[in-house]
Amino acid sequence: MKTVNSHKPLLLSAIITALTMSYANISIAADTDPKEHVWQDRMGLENYDRQRDALEKDLTGSDTVEQLRSRLQKAGYRLTAINQESDSDIEYEVVKGDHTFEVKSEVSDGKLKDLAVTNNIWRADTTKRALKDADYDASDVTYDKENPGRYSDAQFADTWAQEKDALAAAMPAGKKFDDYKKILEDKGYQITSINDADDDEVEFEIVKGDHSFEVNLERDDDTKVVEEVEISNNIWHSEETEKALGED
Repeated sequence: MKTVNSHKPLLLSAIITALTMSYANISIAADTDPKEHVWQDRMGLENYDRQRDALEKDLTGSDTVEQLRSRLQKAGYRLTAINQESDSDIEYEVVKGDHTFEVKSEVSDGKLKDLAVTNNIWRADTTKRALKDADYDASDVTYDKENPGRYSDAQFADTWAQEKDALAAAMPAGKKFDDYKKILEDKGYQITSINDADDDEVEFEIVKGDHSFEVNLERDDDTKVVEEVEISNNIWHSEETEKALGED
């Protein structure tokens, strides 16, 4: 469950009252330490990027699929899904702790080239289970030739980017929180979790269909008018967001 850092009980009370009317599934709890916001993407992004870069470094130089898999295992990663495995390219989903990545590479004459480690936003069911259960055994995952790339981020990236651009256009700066809440509701989005709520900032997660975003509103301390709107990937999902996405 996500928690909210705030030293303003009156502000929290007002937000809770407003949200309860339209979003009964959102819960907000007082917390004095922002580091406790374990689902807040900004809190974990630096470590996430470091781990991704370290994995890419560990895998660089892998010439074959067998060597790649061996290096993944040595680095402590579990291969949890095979999105693509052909004579021309491969794409795996891997998990270590609470982090998951996509590992992809072109294949030429049986040799790997242009290997890359990227974010894994749209995850296979086996990957979701591995993230929830450290003892989950995904060693028998196979490539589903009937549904190649079903969970590959590349399948969703274009529509996700289009949705993000549409959201940004519909949510210009200069409004207040309730205005954005109404805009999102009219566009079919559900606010699933409040990550942070202070005088100068509100951060929350939203869901529509298979897509989820994290929205951060930077606002004036006194007027509460939003001065900057940021819409980004939602890498770490709250329990409420997982339920809305059908991941729970």
